[in-house]
Amino acid sequence: MNQLSRKTLAGVCFILALSGSAWGAQTPEVNADAGKTVIYRDEYGVPHIYADTVEQGIYAVGYAQAEDRLEELLRNYLRATGEMSAAFGESHLKDDTVARAWDHYGVARRNYHRIQPEMRRHLEMFAKSINDYLAEHAAEVPAWWGQRKVDVYMQIAHSRQFMWGWPLGQAISDLRAAGLSPDFKVDLRSSNEWVVGPARTSVRAPILLIDPHLSWWGAQRFWEFRVHAGEWHGSGFTLPGSMYIGLGHNDQVAWAMTTGGPDTADIYELTLNPANELQYQYDGHWKELKARVIDLPVKGEERPRRITLYDSHHGPVIAKKGHKAYAAKLSYAEEVQFGEAFHQFNFAKNIADVKRGLALNQVMPQNVMAADTHGDIYYQRAGRVPIRPAGYDFYRPVDGSTSKSEWLGIHPSGDLHQVTNPDQGYMQNCNIPPDVMMIGSPMTPDRKAPCLFGERPGWIHQRAARAVHILSQDDRVTPEEALAYALDKNCLGYDRWLAALKQADQEFGAEFKSDSDYQAALQSILAWDGFSEAGSSAALKFYFWRQALNKLLGEPAARELNARINDFMAVLHKGKGKADPLNEAQKKALAKALHLAMATLRQNHGGIGAAYGDVFRVGRDDKSWPVGGGSLSDEGMGTLRAIHFGRPQPDHTRWGGSGQTSTQLVILGNPIRSWTQPPIGQSDNPASPFYRDQAECLFSPAKMKPTWYAKEELLQHVHSRKELRPSL
Repeated sequence: MNQLSRKTLAGVCFILALSGSAWGAQTPEVNADAGKTVIYRDEYGVPHIYADTVEQGIYAVGYAQAEDRLEELLRNYLRATGEMSAAFGESHLKDDTVARAWDHYGVARRNYHRIQPEMRRHLEMFAKSINDYLAEHAAEVPAWWGQRKVDVYMQIAHSRQFMWGWPLGQAISDLRAAGLSPDFKVDLRSSNEWVVGPARTSVRAPILLIDPHLSWWGAQRFWEFRVHAGEWHGSGFTLPGSMYIGLGHNDQVAWAMTTGGPDTADIYELTLNPANELQYQYDGHWKELKARVIDLPVKGEERPRRITLYDSHHGPVIAKKGHKAYAAKLSYAEEVQFGEAFHQFNFAKNIADVKRGLALNQVMPQNVMAADTHGDIYYQRAGRVPIRPAGYDFYRPVDGSTSKSEWLGIHPSGDLHQVTNPDQGYMQNCNIPPDVMMIGSPMTPDRKAPCLFGERPGWIHQRAARAVHILSQDDRVTPEEALAYALDKNCLGYDRWLAALKQADQEFGAEFKSDSDYQAALQSILAWDGFSEAGSSAALKFYFWRQALNKLLGEPAARELNARINDFMAVLHKGKGKADPLNEAQKKALAKALHLAMATLRQNHGGIGAAYGDVFRVGRDDKSWPVGGGSLSDEGMGTLRAIHFGRPQPDHTRWGGSGQTSTQLVILGNPIRSWTQPPIGQSDNPASPFYRDQAECLFSPAKMKPTWYAKEELLQHVHSRKELRPSL
């Protein structure tokens, strides 16, 4: 066993014992559901759907989603159609304007015929299930939904609206390079993923981590389910309003995604006619901007807000400065087959099928990682990438006055950075470029066009460096270790900071010799093991010290100090090795910050003995529980167990609000086994026992639950059973 993980294995082995206890056990109830459509709910309220056909399974997925998250499901459709302002007021105007600018619903209607017939049947069945639920549970339907009916176009529009942040974010990045920014926000998203090939695991089967980091609330909050319906079998998570498994596994394949990818969008600079700003120059002529008027009803207002959008042949204008307008061109503008890629993943038999799904060129810019039960592991830096003409810098606004700058088509997926079964036997991508995914990565930027790489090469952060550190040193990963790695709370590089503090105290600590809090904290921090466990007092002291240091130095000086001490590239054998020498002012600041930090800790928490989990919490409404790990990169505490905490509460606690949102570990053996850990609970009903049970029982103690994927196993953990009668 790898020494790195011994400490973090505490508390996970019993889960493996649970997950293995029922394998092979037969009960009389296993085949009792033949010919029926059944929703079992397990001890955590997660639905397990059993049906004879895929269509019946799709129906049950929609119905179960409505039971758990009806309001969020319906909100997702309003977000997609640009109708949130009508339901909830003017605070949603910007988001509605973006949804209308790219006309997600209209594009879905115009291009619905492009979707394969089988998926169209599934879309129709999913819409029917939600409408049936609305009709049967009229008292649950929110007033703001009115008498609307769910239709197939809403589902496609929702898939477009969800993935739009990635390519639109790339376009806005190009715009900011010219010092401009549109007046709307783009969600920031991050994730972890890693896979280990069979030669490096104790079970001689691939092990894959799926670990998206998104908001725990609202549009990005994932919903968990299992399904066994006809030829459709799987476990994982999806968004309310979507019918297929978004991230997870079926009987033979598992797949993960993280933010990052090739460049799929551009900004075109338009030169406007001074005499008529509804015209822009193009190939020596004036071309018309097309005005598009949209009326956005706003809750509480008698008249809708009238907004005029302007479209060029490149795309909608999103910024203007003087006689220049800036149009965003996204390669997904008229695409509607995003769901088809996931249809392919859900029914895949092997990595070749995953590649066929990616070949549709519908997935947003992502690092896609997959593994199958045949023992293959695969990575693709996926995205719908334009073929761009030479001679232009497409990372800034490009001259839109000439046809010479026009795209020349779309790169086939075979052009993209990808690798199957790398010699290293492992891969990770925690939102970093592909050249640092593993030691000696073959995916270097010099091998392909820059737009296929998509970002600055040769950099890594604390979280990703920890993943490389773990995986490169462990050539026999056990299931127990894999579970521990998924929730790892080690603050890589902490030892460099401890050495710097020790040196600072030796040279400048005399000033604080009589400060008992300083002395106690010094000894506690120097003895710290580097894990931000919920029960660790030293971890909290380290956090307060680093926070005080940042405040004392200010941003530029703190950044310089970080550069001198940190060296995350060292895990790739590309770093500087030893920390750079510190100057006198920096060492004095290290010591003084500890003194200041303990004064703050005592003031806020009545003493310096508080533990990390006394401050950092996971919860819902008025109840919370201690939690370890976090995304506190400014304080040097960015762990693989990523949790983004909100601002301090009146009692000085900080509650998690985003980060690990649907963590899954999959062992692709025969049979396939998996574990999951959402942060809160399955249901949005405050009266449900599943409203926040997973926050208390799983997320707080850093445990993952088995999925009870095999029916023999599930039947020992059933909370409820419901039969549906879908009319086909």
